[in-house]
Amino acid sequence: RGGAGAVGSNKNLYTILAWALFPPIGSLIFRFVGKDDADVKYNAANATVIHGAFLIVYILLWIIGAVTVFLVFLPLLWWIAWLIVWIIGLIMALQAGGKRFAFPGLQGLANQYVPMVESCAK
Repeated sequence: RGGAGAVGSNKNLYTILAWALFPPIGSLIFRFVGKDDADVKYNAANATVIHGAFLIVYILLWIIGAVTVFLVFLPLLWWIAWLIVWIIGLIMALQAGGKRFAFPGLQGLANQYVPMVESCAK
């Protein structure tokens, strides 16, 4: 029962879970779990780069909000933007069916770092 269909469904599941589980930790986990499949590896690396960038900016905005009381709303606005990106990524992962997909708007930036993240778990 473990023919080509099982491999395809695992690719699809791994791609979805790379976007769905505790960003960016979930994408890092599936970066290593799917290291034998180039598409899973690419999609997990893509999710890691995008979620990692959002996490870094989120932390910086919390620091800025803590220092300057009048900018305390910035982390909340960034979190809402991150939530929207997370939902879009999850929908695209569902539609991709385990194949590689390009994230709209952020892919140009992510393409600079995805190869570096892909190669870290060989």
